[in-house]
Amino acid sequence: MRNQRTIFVASYPVQAVAAAAIAFGVLDHFLSVGALFALVAVISILWDMTWAAINAAPGVLLTPDEQFAAGGVSGAIGGALTLFGYAAGGLLLLWVGAAGGMLLYAALLGLGAVLALPLVIVPPRPKAAESFGASFRSGWELVLGGEGRPFLQLATIDSIEGFLAGGAAILITLFATATYHGAASGYATLFVAFVVGGVVAGLVLGAANPRAGVGLLMPAALAACGIAYLAAAVLPPLLALAAATWALIGFSSSAYLGAKYAFFRGSVPPDRLGRFVSNMYLFPGLASIAGAVVLSEIASGGSPRLLGAVIGALFLVGGAVGLALPRVRQMRY
Repeated sequence: MRNQRTIFVASYPVQAVAAAAIAFGVLDHFLSVGALFALVAVISILWDMTWAAINAAPGVLLTPDEQFAAGGVSGAIGGALTLFGYAAGGLLLLWVGAAGGMLLYAALLGLGAVLALPLVIVPPRPKAAESFGASFRSGWELVLGGEGRPFLQLATIDSIEGFLAGGAAILITLFATATYHGAASGYATLFVAFVVGGVVAGLVLGAANPRAGVGLLMPAALAACGIAYLAAAVLPPLLALAAATWALIGFSSSAYLGAKYAFFRGSVPPDRLGRFVSNMYLFPGLASIAGAVVLSEIASGGSPRLLGAVIGALFLVGGAVGLALPRVRQMRY
């Protein structure tokens, strides 16, 4: 099987060209809505491919026992870059504008392709050569097969989590505008607390390495996330109290994702991992589209408490469903 760096080296330059085309379209005033959607679709599709490769890489490079630790380290680095990136990105957008931001994005994608050149991420070869169609079917057999169809059961709660994936961003914005009257400090405090909570979750799971209890950890994390969202909806609007609540939301949501991907990387054969991760993403990915529409419609009413209560209740449902599914409860690697 080819070195997975091929995905980065081939995808990043095309994304860079698409981003640059958007920038020049804005600068020269020829960018239509249709062209914008088409270029964004190119970036999004290729981004999904690189995302799947990134998520599969630790399963190829590391042992099953190292997956939680790897998730904690990558989460800490990612969290720091997120905080820096959002702060720096906001300032840069004020300075260079939307078109300049897209040109900067294109340059960073080009830099990513260059940095990917020395990577060596080679999954073990399958026992026998197989066609693309056979590989595609094999990936879906992993998702749909097995005694009790465990991954299909997991896809049930993963779809619920995917439906709610955009809830944090929408609700933080709504709290900042409706409760803290558009204060940048309110948005920044809640967002930073959310990211820091996620970083702490990765480090805690990395130290604990809960391989034997991953099946209970995932629904428990969803339930904890539901409780935290409900708390965010009913607690008084004190910024320090809200920050603690959002740190718990970040912790529990990251704990679910960290446990899920550690389980994927530790239990799926490395030569099938990339295909498997892409297939499993279909369930929460499609659900997130519906969730974005529904949650945005609820948010349009202007009540963060209502939206927080809805999100919290659905997370609790996801946790309860996960605990009720025997093949999810029994997951370990």
